[in-house]
Amino acid sequence: MEIEIVGEPIRFTLYGLSSTVENRCYGEVGLRLMNEMWTIVKEANLATTGVNHWVYFAEDRMFVGVEVRNAEQSTIPESLEPCEFELNRHSKHVHVGPYHELPQKWQALSAELAARGESVTMPSLEVYGHSCEDESKAETTILMGLKSREA
Repeated sequence: MEIEIVGEPIRFTLYGLSSTVENRCYGEVGLRLMNEMWTIVKEANLATTGVNHWVYFAEDRMFVGVEVRNAEQSTIPESLEPCEFELNRHSKHVHVGPYHELPQKWQALSAELAARGESVTMPSLEVYGHSCEDESKAETTILMGLKSREA
């Protein structure tokens, strides 16, 4: 399994919706948030990158959002929440395959990172490319926040 450790900070400015996740049902909650978000985005005719970001926070909270092009010149609907965060250090892995395999992939990545002496932190996220008809070829980039290493 290919995992890249990235020491350069990466910053995100997203607009979308958040929710608490009950009973670890991240897939169902994420899909609901994503569908609601896209309805609002399309009604507002916002120009976006078209890329979904599912962000996982501590205490079973998640945020589903998208980058808005020229956000400073756009009228963002009040129903879309802003979410800004930075990963100072993180792992990066591109999962190729069906979305239903993602929970097992997260477990495998967490185990591999722990074996390497890494500590995963929040937030962590999934970045989805544009949908493809063959789910076996779907690409999802998994970015897991990592604890800083002492110098």
